[in-house]
Amino acid sequence: ELLVPKELYLRAGTGWFSDRSACYLTSGTPVVMLAPPGTPVPVPVGKGLVTFGPDDGPEVLGDVFADYALHTEAARALAEEHFDSARVLGALLEAAVATP
Repeated sequence: ELLVPKELYLRAGTGWFSDRSACYLTSGTPVVMLAPPGTPVPVPVGKGLVTFGPDDGPEVLGDVFADYALHTEAARALAEEHFDSARVLGALLEAAVATP
């Protein structure tokens, strides 16, 4: 997936990560997203989820396609580590119980 956030998110410097991107990672599809330096990203980047700035998109895409097998495996591993329902729902339920 190629993810380019709306200009509003870029100007605010808050970044954007969609549920669709999480689904792509889960299916083992790498996500390449525009995230200028300093933009927060919810999971580790570099393999599986790769970020690029306004001037380096083509090189980043080339790097992903050059080692696509590595990026597909890393994408799935990121999803398992950060978006697994047991992990996410467990933390959500703990927070809900702890809230008065």
